[in-house]
Formats: sequence, structure tokens, C-alpha cells
Amino acid sequence: MDDLAIIGSGPAGYTAGIYAGRANLKPVLFEGLESGGQLMLTTDVENYPGFDEGIMGPEMMQVFKKQAERFGTKILTETVNKIEKIEEGFKLTTSKDTYEFKSVIISSGASANWLGVKGEKELQGYGVSACATCDGFFFKDKNVIVVGLEQLQLTFGLILMKIWWALL
Repeated sequence: MDDLAIIGSGPAGYTAGIYAGRANLKPVLFEGLESGGQLMLTTDVENYPGFDEGIMGPEMMQVFKKQAERFGTKILTETVNKIEKIEEGFKLTTSKDTYEFKSVIISSGASANWLGVKGEKELQGYGVSACATCDGFFFKDKNVIVVGLEQLQLTFGLILMKIWWALL
């Protein structure tokens, strides 16, 4: 039985892998279907410390992955389909095998609900965004449309309004 499973390969998953590896917990990280999380769809990341010139989202995730591996995180390209509590810990059933761990960190992240309209996929990161907090700065003095559930639209609208007012 291994010490620790980490489910998810976004920033939180890789950060857990870095800390767990440094603590000699021999973590095993399951990447799942979307290795790197939502940052894989992001062009310029300019609001993260340590990258004074900004960095492309996919490049940033490669840096995170490499650092997690440097500290001993074993990374598996498998999707966890089932987690069961067993006497000594947890049994994980993946797309390829079954594993047992003493502990599990679930860092599955989030994914955007896209509309599926023409051009949406091609324009992601080039005017079409799923994160008002992340990308609102780029839309200052531009006409925007916020699409989503009523509460989400209001939240994103307020976020954009605060970003724009702060820039004036």
C-alpha cells in the first residue's frame, strides 16, 4: 500500500505533489483526461508570482509537473473512476488498474461549461474566456458579453466592473 494518491494535475495537484514529495510521502499523481487543468487553455498568465514577463499556461504547467517529478512524485496518465474506503485507507480503481493508498488528496479542479457555438473553441484565449478574474484585465474598454447562470453572470459582471474601475 502506497502512502498518498493525488487526483488531479492542475496547479493544486502539482503543488500537493511537490509538498508531499518533499515530505517523503512518495506521492502518486493521477493526471486524468485533462493533464494540466484549465491552465492548458490559457495563453498569457501574467498574474502569478515568479514570472515577471508572464508565461503561457501550458508552459507553466510543464514547469509545475517537472518540479513535482523532481521531488519524487510519480505521475500516471490514468483516470480515477472509483474510490472505496477500505480498512487501512482507500482503494482506487482507474482506467487501467487498481491501487491502494493510506491517504487521498482530491484536487480535481474545475472545468468551464462552454456553449458549443461556432468559433468558440478556436478563439479560447484570444477573446473568448472562461475566467473573468483571470482575463478581465485584457477586456478593459471593450464591449463584452457575460454568459452563464444568473448568479454566475452577476458575479462575473461585478468582477469585471471592479477590475475596470480599479484601472481607471
